[in-house]
Amino acid sequence: MEIDKVMERIEDQSELIKLVEDFSYLFKEYEMGLLELKSDIEIIDLEWQAKYGYSPFEHVKTRIKSPLSLKDKLKRKGIDYSLESIQQNIFDIIGVRIVTTFEDDVYKIYDILQGRNDLRIKRVKDYIKNPKPSGYKSLHLIVETELVLSEGVKWVPAEIQIRTLAMDFFASTEHKLQYKYNTKKLSDSIRQELREVADVSSVLDRKMTEVRNTIMMD
Repeated sequence: MEIDKVMERIEDQSELIKLVEDFSYLFKEYEMGLLELKSDIEIIDLEWQAKYGYSPFEHVKTRIKSPLSLKDKLKRKGIDYSLESIQQNIFDIIGVRIVTTFEDDVYKIYDILQGRNDLRIKRVKDYIKNPKPSGYKSLHLIVETELVLSEGVKWVPAEIQIRTLAMDFFASTEHKLQYKYNTKKLSDSIRQELREVADVSSVLDRKMTEVRNTIMMD
């Protein structure tokens, strides 16, 4: 009996080691996928500058979820902490946020991404045309980027958010107010004020686009 227990512990430890190794390789794949996306964005930037004479990007931020953050998300969603569950249910381990100056450029970038052979767009949530109740606006894409490895081609999932500077300012400020200050539920009056700020941001986006278009016509 004692030998059986020892063998069980050895098997459990072997399974744990195998799980750690599998997760380590999985996150390396995500790192490689992020490198591919960064390369795509740099190419889009250079091509855009050649065509239009300016960069469409105010800034681009990227991140890969940490194992701890991933585990917290799985727990919140009631998803098993396993490779299979992650691959079937979690698509935002890689995150890319693209911030533009003009709202028109958001959709131009989206069109360019749609036309790439090394990128698949799997899902679109347009919070610009259909803002959230808070006033939050952004174009959210779930994509798969092509990863060419020695063992063959893999498609790595990622989330890309595209929005203007005004939208990004609102989203960042709303996040700080609601989460950074430990405010679980904002009052109705505060929500109304935030919605008014979002409306002002939308007016700013439209005005800046009008100014840009007027300059280009002169």
